[in-house]
Amino acid sequence: MKNKEKYIDSFISLGLKKQEAEVYFALLQLGRSTVGKISRLSGVQRTFIYDILDDLSIKGLVTSIESEGIKRFSPIPIEQFRKRQLAKLENFEEILPELKALIKTTGERPKVQFFEGIEGFIIAQDDTLNMPRGSEICAYYTGEGLYEEHPEIPTRYVGERVKRRISVRAISTDTPATLKWTQQDKEQLRESRIVSADKFPFANEINIYGNKISILSLQGEILAVVIESESIAKTQKAIFELAWEGAEKYRTKK
Repeated sequence: MKNKEKYIDSFISLGLKKQEAEVYFALLQLGRSTVGKISRLSGVQRTFIYDILDDLSIKGLVTSIESEGIKRFSPIPIEQFRKRQLAKLENFEEILPELKALIKTTGERPKVQFFEGIEGFIIAQDDTLNMPRGSEICAYYTGEGLYEEHPEIPTRYVGERVKRRISVRAISTDTPATLKWTQQDKEQLRESRIVSADKFPFANEINIYGNKISILSLQGEILAVVIESESIAKTQKAIFELAWEGAEKYRTKK
C-alpha cells in the first residue's frame, strides 16, 4: 500500500514498536479479523502475532472476542487512538511546570547531540537555519575537506541561509578552497577575516549561534556535535570576539 511506511512510522513515533504498529495498522484496514488474516496483511510471522496482540491489548488498543472456537481481534477506532494520545499530552502538560522548576533548581545542563556521516552532518549544519530571520552566526570556517569533495553541501546550505537573511562573521583560512567562498562574501551575507592557514590550520568548522555551538568535522571521519548551553555559547562568543579583533592583526588579503 502506498504511504504504508509513513503510517507505520507515525505510529512508532507515538510509542508503538515496529511490529505493534504493523499489526495495529493491519487491523485498522481489516476490522475484526483472525490471526491468519492479520499475519498475511501485516507481514508479521504468525508465531509472533499472539504476543503482539497481547501487548496491544494491555495497551488498550485491541479487543478480542471468541466465537465458535475462533478468536477474532478488533482495533480501537483511530479517533479513540487519537484521544488517548492527546490525553497523554495533556497529562504531560500538567506536570511540565513542575519539571521546569526542577530543572532550574538543579542548574543548567548542556544538551549535547552527536551526528555521524554526511546525513548527520547536514542535520547538524541545518540547525543554524532555525535562527530567526536577520540573525548572525559567528564561525571559524574552512572550505577544505568535505566541502571540496561535495561542493553541493555548502552550496545548498548557503543558499538556504541567504534566503533566511542569516548573516555570518567568519574567521577563515587563506587556502584556495576557502578563498573561493570568501570571494563571494557580499552576496552570501558573510564578512570574513582571512588568516594564514600555515599559522592557524582549521580542520573543522565551528559555528556559534543563539545558545548553541556546532562543531563540524570536515576531514577524516565525518562527525558533528551540537551543544546547547546558554553559558557555554556566551563564553565561546566572547572568545570569538577576542579572536575576531586579533584576526585583524594577522589578516591576509582575499
